Amino acid sequence: MARQLALPPEAIQDHGHRIKTRTTHLQQVQAYLGFRPALPLDFEALTSWLVDRALEHDKPTLLLQLACDKLRREQIVRPGITRVERLIATAREQAQAETFQRLTPWLTPACQTWLDGLLAPELDMGRTRLTWLRQEATSHAASQILATLEKILFLKEAGVAQWVLADLTPNRLKWLAQGGWRATPQQLQRMPPLRRYPILLAVLHQALQHHTDIAVELYDQCLWACYTDARQELEEFRHAAARSANETLIFFQELGQVLLDPTIDDAAVRAVSFQHVPEAVLRAAVADTAGLIRPRQDAAIDFFGKRYSYLRQFVPAWLRTLILHAQGPDDTLLRAVDVIRTLDQASTPRMVPQETPMPMVPEPWRPYIRERGGDISRRYYELCTLWQLRNALRAGNVWVAHSRRYADPATYLIPLTEWPQLRPEVIRQTGTPSEGLHRLQEREAELVTCLAQIDRLLARKDSDGVPGASVANCTVSHKSFADKELSSLSKVVKMPLEERRRTDLRVTWDRTILLTGYFYDKKYAHRSKTFLPSSPLPYIFC
Repeated sequence: MARQLALPPEAIQDHGHRIKTRTTHLQQVQAYLGFRPALPLDFEALTSWLVDRALEHDKPTLLLQLACDKLRREQIVRPGITRVERLIATAREQAQAETFQRLTPWLTPACQTWLDGLLAPELDMGRTRLTWLRQEATSHAASQILATLEKILFLKEAGVAQWVLADLTPNRLKWLAQGGWRATPQQLQRMPPLRRYPILLAVLHQALQHHTDIAVELYDQCLWACYTDARQELEEFRHAAARSANETLIFFQELGQVLLDPTIDDAAVRAVSFQHVPEAVLRAAVADTAGLIRPRQDAAIDFFGKRYSYLRQFVPAWLRTLILHAQGPDDTLLRAVDVIRTLDQASTPRMVPQETPMPMVPEPWRPYIRERGGDISRRYYELCTLWQLRNALRAGNVWVAHSRRYADPATYLIPLTEWPQLRPEVIRQTGTPSEGLHRLQEREAELVTCLAQIDRLLARKDSDGVPGASVANCTVSHKSFADKELSSLSKVVKMPLEERRRTDLRVTWDRTILLTGYFYDKKYAHRSKTFLPSSPLPYIFC
């Protein structure tokens, strides 16, 4: 550049010292890039836009970044950083006022007085009610579950479950709740009402969801701990019974030899048998045998039944406090739960009605459900219902009101009423065709391409794309795709949607179709470890 201008290179250091030169160059650069200075209307629009963003994210540095990005997109020259900081501070203040305004229907004078009472220490507790609400369970013991249910019941009696805070974005609620969860009661008391009351509302709203999630989680862990102890007790029983079983087999062998001996007259069989095995010893062995006989599908259910009294310490309160919903209009499991609730509300012990729902009882439980007289065992029927309820909660077939982790799966999806308006934007952002048939055709073409890559990969004698092994040493176990496995998958897929468990479908699909589980290395077959090739397999079968 210096040679073209016929100037020394050092002259660049003196360039731009004149204010007029810098101004002229700045105007030329702006005209070339299409930027323009900010006008008063631009500041007003930016402030309004920042208020909406502050209602979602109140972090100042994030708002500064968002404001700069917006000015860049609209090709407006960013004003001084101090000016932008003042705009952000104004937007945050307006966002606080807007938050309070949106929550005004719930912030009645009585509610404000009650909220202030949460920050005052109570003599009987030795702490504030807010501190008590923020205390979490430390284990899945029955006492901890009851303490968590007490907090949920307190919030419901206060009307927190009826609060509808949909006017605030989830991020705003989360930010307010996090600030209130960390702040001390003294700090909250010193805050102005415009900021204190929205924070307390958000904290209580989130506390109800949080403690509900904790109550379900502790219920899950407690049942699993009881079942694990039952399995351990069954193993100890089997070890202890091994010696008795051996002695019983010896008696059986001796008696069998007597019965099969053709030289012994039929009338003398009984006397000869007692000569080999005394009658008293035989009676004791028969009595011991009754305790050694186990069901064909032994799931330690009788040992699990010994934990019934412990589970009864919190189960009635748990079922009474939480509100359960099912995916289908008529769920057998929830009808069984209602039966248990009715029995718990009775003033005197009652038998389980004969018309109680039974389809949800699996096969290993059926020998224990019916007693000898034909009555339904309340102990095992209730335990079976609780166990199946645990599985349904984990699978999402049953959801809990006022919960975040165990909420209705439909809440994670875009509502059907809003989808027509959001569909064009989703298509634009994802770049997918607007017609479903075109999308299926594209995916089919991608599948054919990926399968061809896999065929070439398996046909090569060695490959650098497979970590830790060569394709020459790899084998695909085609025999693993047995007809019975495909038949099992077909039965699950063809089941009605309301009867199909998503976990069953997912596990069956993964066991039958996921090819990565059938790749192994011949060199390390004795270690029973699989490897995932760096091929498009995971992409195909997602």
